[in-house]
Amino acid sequence: MDGRDTKAELIDIQTATPNDMWALRAQLLGDSPHLSMEVLIETSDRTDVFPDDVLFDILSANPDELKKDTLIRYLENKEDPLPAYMIAILQQVAGGITYKTVLQEQMAKYNRLKTIAAYDIIRSNLNDSVVNMTELRNWLDNIGNIRADKQIIATYLQEDDFTAALNLLNALPATYSLSGNQMLAYNDYSTMVQLNINLAQQGRNIFQLDSIEFANTVDIADNGLGSAVYEARNILEFAYGYHYYACPSLPDSIALKNQQGFNSKKLDFIKIIVKPNPANTWVAFDFQLPFNVTEGVIKITDIAGKLMETIPVTSPIGQKAWDVRHIQSGVYLYILEAGGYTKTGKLIIH
Repeated sequence: MDGRDTKAELIDIQTATPNDMWALRAQLLGDSPHLSMEVLIETSDRTDVFPDDVLFDILSANPDELKKDTLIRYLENKEDPLPAYMIAILQQVAGGITYKTVLQEQMAKYNRLKTIAAYDIIRSNLNDSVVNMTELRNWLDNIGNIRADKQIIATYLQEDDFTAALNLLNALPATYSLSGNQMLAYNDYSTMVQLNINLAQQGRNIFQLDSIEFANTVDIADNGLGSAVYEARNILEFAYGYHYYACPSLPDSIALKNQQGFNSKKLDFIKIIVKPNPANTWVAFDFQLPFNVTEGVIKITDIAGKLMETIPVTSPIGQKAWDVRHIQSGVYLYILEAGGYTKTGKLIIH
């Protein structure tokens, strides 16, 4: 594009004098049909250097850009517009196919085949008995998109190479010209990567987020953009008892809602929520038993399955508190059993 240097091409056009016209014409025609919209607009503005017929030659040599209404409209409405008959011919020229178009189509085809081959090699590497991380990163890099770069960052994190992970992370905005919502999604992703690094460097896990980390994770899960949203939600669902549902709204007219005998009370719900989590003094279990069930039990075990406490439940809905002042720090499981149904969660005590 633009002789491989758009900035230099623009400077040549902007600093040209009438005496440079033929040399510059030869240069621009030589770089055609790969001139950019920016260069063609700058060229069309130099009517003090290029007569209309020379400008017409340069524009007609770049029909791919002429297909864009933006350039034709500019040529019609600029301060010294091209004659109407030239505009009409250029519009006809824009309907043709140049070797640039053919090359772009071939490049797209080869890139698709290359990407398929790269993913085949990546799957083979990952399924090997020993994963070659260097080779894996090489083929991810061959794919050449931001998703692949995020996977490369994940391999660095897996190897505790935090410097390499951060270097690549910080390069993403410039590499992919991120802006708007893409940049907002990147910021959320960057926050989650930094969280993973902090946990690894401090010997903590996702069950041990501090108050700021927890608040940031909740904010991304509720209001974020991109892949970071799902990572944040997974952490909250797995470690902190959060639940994120994506149930579709059903229209009122569907047959399901019109069936006779449908009774929502027949659906069996069982719920249990623990708070605070993490805890160090006490925890409270808010519970709800299935319909028509009035008795149940809450069991607390350590991570190895050893029973630590049994708390009877004698009402369909309520709360039970548990004193944890003398419980050793660690991760525990709680299970609510009632009416043949169970509900399980994790509790952190520190």
